[in-house]
Amino acid sequence: MDIYIRTSQWADYPQIVEIENQIWNSTNTPQVTHYASPEEYAARFPVGSHLVAVSRIRNEVLGFIGFHRATSMEAHQWTWTIDIGVNPAAQSSGVGTKLLDAVKKQAQSEQIHKLSLRVLGTNQNAIRFYQKNGFEIEGILKDEFYLDGHFVDDIFMAFPLKNDTHLV
Repeated sequence: MDIYIRTSQWADYPQIVEIENQIWNSTNTPQVTHYASPEEYAARFPVGSHLVAVSRIRNEVLGFIGFHRATSMEAHQWTWTIDIGVNPAAQSSGVGTKLLDAVKKQAQSEQIHKLSLRVLGTNQNAIRFYQKNGFEIEGILKDEFYLDGHFVDDIFMAFPLKNDTHLV
C-alpha cells in the first residue's frame, strides 16, 4: 500500500473522527465514545497530537496514532501512551505497522524511554499485532471491566526504547 506518514492537520479530523466512530465497540474499549464533530474530537485530541497514514493515491487518511505523555508528573515524562486506529478497509495491509514504526522513530528522536498502551483481553487480534511489533505484556488487571455480560481483563503493554541519554 502506497502511503506516507505525517503529523495530523485540521483537515484530517473529519476522516479521523469517521475512523474513530467506526472502530470502537465493547470488544476493544471499555467506554465507546462516538464523536459528533471534528470540533468535539479536537477538544480532547488537539491538532498535531497524532501521526496519520495517508494514501498517496486518494489522499485519504487510512489510520492514525495518537501519543502523549502518560501523566504530567516530571518523573513520568519519559513515557508516551499511544492509541492507534486504522480504517477497517485498510486493516491487515501494513498501515498499523507503519504508524507504530513512525511513532517509535519520533519517540526515539525525542528521547522517550518507553511507549505504553492498554488493550482489552477480548481484543486478541490487537494483542498479537502489538506483540508482532515488539510490545510486551507488562501487567494484567484481571476482570477489570464488566462488558456485555462478562468480566474482561485490562492488559498493559509496552515497547522499551532504551533512550537513556537524558539520564546522564
